[in-house]
Amino acid sequence: MTVISQQIEVLSEGRFNVINITDQVKQFVNASRIQNGQALVYFKHTTGAVIIGEHETGIMADMIDLFERITPTDYPYKHHLRAVDYNGHAHLRAAVMPTSVVVPVVQGILMLGTYQEILLIDDQVEQEPRQVILQVMGE
Repeated sequence: MTVISQQIEVLSEGRFNVINITDQVKQFVNASRIQNGQALVYFKHTTGAVIIGEHETGIMADMIDLFERITPTDYPYKHHLRAVDYNGHAHLRAAVMPTSVVVPVVQGILMLGTYQEILLIDDQVEQEPRQVILQVMGE
């Protein structure tokens, strides 16, 4: 079995920024020449997630609305008492979303469904570069 890893960096605008990284993952898998196995996508931070979903404006707005109802950005979180940063909402949201996803690779193709895309969600308060680990393993 072969394992190939790569770290990519994306610039996030923060504030529930959703970044479609599907094409980058497909390019990585293609360059790996792995024919059958699986691809792992891992978000290397505590204020965001990686999901498989449809990158559609209405769905993203609904997701933001959902998280504002259960983890409002303006709530006085205990995390804020440190007076270092004010991103308690982002940590809680990340705790209920996955930090990684795994997608099968069959005959060299990332096996996503018709409307499935690999989305990075970063809820950090400010614009920051974010790191994502890509790993493909197989034969």
